Amino acid sequence: MPKGKKTIIKEIKLLENDEILINGKEYVILETTQDIETAKTMKISSNGNRILRFDDEKKKARLDVKRSIDIIQVTFSDKEKAKKFSKTNDKKLISNDDKKEIIDTANSFINARAIVSKFQDKKSETYDKRVGVTIFYLFEE
Repeated sequence: MPKGKKTIIKEIKLLENDEILINGKEYVILETTQDIETAKTMKISSNGNRILRFDDEKKKARLDVKRSIDIIQVTFSDKEKAKKFSKTNDKKLISNDDKKEIIDTANSFINARAIVSKFQDKKSETYDKRVGVTIFYLFEE
């Protein structure tokens, strides 16, 4: 659906885990509002999120297409190769010697970034001091 295009909502159903079904397609709720099921139209914003519009023009909700995004932790065995990867993000540098492990799965890029930020935030309990040195987190859809 191109940016700026409005879609009239024919069918809307609230699912569990911040998910919603609109016209047969599943979305993840990023910002919700009361009575989200009363939305009339959906518009795509410039960053690709969907914005629900209601009769009350002040009321809005933001959605993203539901995806299955694996968060992968890559641990490089060679520090020089890890240094090159941090500069280029070239996935060709990842070899069979390096450890590659799926640590979590998210249903939107915002949720995936939130999970990774827990490992990068020094104030977090799950902070990894090797992140960006020998450990990197990647997304795969």
